[in-house]
Amino acid sequence: MLIAVFSDTHGNTRPMYDAVEKYKPDMALHLGDFVRDAEALARHFPGLDVRFVRGNCDAGDPGGAAEQLRFDVEGVGIYMVHGHRQSVKFALEPLANAVHFSGAKLGLFGHTHQTEYRKMGDVTLFNPGSAGMGRLCAGLIDVKGEKFKCRLIEL
Repeated sequence: MLIAVFSDTHGNTRPMYDAVEKYKPDMALHLGDFVRDAEALARHFPGLDVRFVRGNCDAGDPGGAAEQLRFDVEGVGIYMVHGHRQSVKFALEPLANAVHFSGAKLGLFGHTHQTEYRKMGDVTLFNPGSAGMGRLCAGLIDVKGEKFKCRLIEL
């Protein structure tokens, strides 16, 4: 299974649409900062499984978006947040602990607009950077059985 991961689109949806058209993922994840962009992606690609969490720029409760999601894909536990509540700009240990105690193996986060791919203890943390501002990046996750591989893509 191929999963596309986007974060911090801030209203710039074209790079996200282009990536979905090019890579044809089975699922797309949006890590917040503009949830409405994730909702637009789901409308634009109605057959695509789109999941999202809200970020610090998503005021109130947009579309019922959660602050965190935990789910499994082919045996791989995935935990996703925007990262502002876990203070990811200062340290990754709080997020790594949250991922670990959720039972997931892969933690996805955004917020910093900087790419990050790091193993911490028994979990892997992955930040695809910003798909909407500055150096436009996203992530792809290949899941096969209980194994996964993350990679960054330029948009």
